Amino acid sequence: MPADLQYMYEKILAAAGGADNISALGCCMTRLRFTVKDEALVDVEALRRVQDVAGYFYSGVQHQLIVGPSVSTKLAAYFNERHNFNTLDGKPRAGVKLRPDDFAAESKAAVKRKYASPISRACGKIGNIFLPLIPAYIGCGLIIGIGNILSKTLLVNDPNMVALLDILGRGIFFYLSAIVGYNANKEFGGSPALGLAFAGILNTPSLTEVTLFGASFVPGKGGVLAVLLVCWVGSWLEKKLRKSIKGSMEMFLTPMLTILIIGPLSLVLIQPLAGWLSAGLADLTQSMLSRGGVLVGALLGGMFLPLVMLGIHQSLVPIHQQLMDSLGSNPLFPILCMAGAGQVGAAFAVLFKTKNPRFKTLIRNALPVGLMGIGEPLIYGVTLPLFRPFVAACIGAACGGAVVAAFHVASGIPFGVSGLVLLLALANVHSVVFYAVGYLVAVLAGFLCTWWMGFDDPPADQEN
Repeated sequence: MPADLQYMYEKILAAAGGADNISALGCCMTRLRFTVKDEALVDVEALRRVQDVAGYFYSGVQHQLIVGPSVSTKLAAYFNERHNFNTLDGKPRAGVKLRPDDFAAESKAAVKRKYASPISRACGKIGNIFLPLIPAYIGCGLIIGIGNILSKTLLVNDPNMVALLDILGRGIFFYLSAIVGYNANKEFGGSPALGLAFAGILNTPSLTEVTLFGASFVPGKGGVLAVLLVCWVGSWLEKKLRKSIKGSMEMFLTPMLTILIIGPLSLVLIQPLAGWLSAGLADLTQSMLSRGGVLVGALLGGMFLPLVMLGIHQSLVPIHQQLMDSLGSNPLFPILCMAGAGQVGAAFAVLFKTKNPRFKTLIRNALPVGLMGIGEPLIYGVTLPLFRPFVAACIGAACGGAVVAAFHVASGIPFGVSGLVLLLALANVHSVVFYAVGYLVAVLAGFLCTWWMGFDDPPADQEN
């Protein structure tokens, strides 16, 4: 059932000590976040008991409620329409009423600026560059995956339809460098339009007509990694020039000088460096998975949930894209997706063993999105508060990762969809079969480990 926003708003407001006690409010993909003026007025147990709140925890100076995807943005916007609270970094909104999508973007940026460590801030910048692309990644990725499967089965004698599906699925990737350049320059503090220019310079086909030291330039060399590095350097130079050049000429000279300086530098130095790094990354990944096999898969799968918990998993996004560019598929992403499977298994074990009816309801509500690859409600609402199930989920993920790595499962998309949905976006039928096997192994291992390790069951009057 859809969440009752008015009910949740009233109960959360009362438990937080009223509107006058809330100093700032925002959200992320699955959580409503707020800070208060007087902590003594906050009734934490009342926050835990609010219907449709899957979990509560306190981080830094923030109260965070797990309410699930889409609900978090709608609920935050619902609060903002009535009270216009400050952003999470303390800035007033000046009476602007934001749509849920706008509110989510603004709140995410505020959280990253004020509460993140330097490492988390760096990961957050990478996330802010690529996360807006996720809807297109999901849509195009599913079409690519389904097309790959149909081309080997039902459409084996219909190359025209296969080609059409491939065109539809490749839509986001055709202009990917330009979109990444725009987002990256914006995130690094430069002019977004110059990011487009940098991406165009690196990818223009006529580069093959220009030679240096007897060799022609290679359009697109280094992929998105090259675009990120050029935008990082270019935005730094642009900001320096804007401070140094005075008067009306700044508007003309800054973009021209930035392009004239960064353009040749990117072609001569940054793009070759990025090409070397990207090729090395692809070779290293292939070598690790081919030589380490089961062991490397287990290590990567078992480590991913802690990375998600710390919020630094976003730093892997450029690696996923680079593997896709270099190899034509992504062997890393399916391994990491086993983290969600291990957690689903652990959650099922908790569901069967707990005697707390409210906790059972919480798990039933969180499991469907967990099966679709959205793990935060299960992490923060179920496994992490109980701790031992979280460890068991990591063990389950390691077992699934070992299977997926052993059978060389590869994704047909860099990232985006995970969980059972990824079955529709894998590189081939072989990958579909053994991803399903790995997923089942991770679920069973997470379930059995949780059952064996046990947990401290929450009292009947508590949610978690």
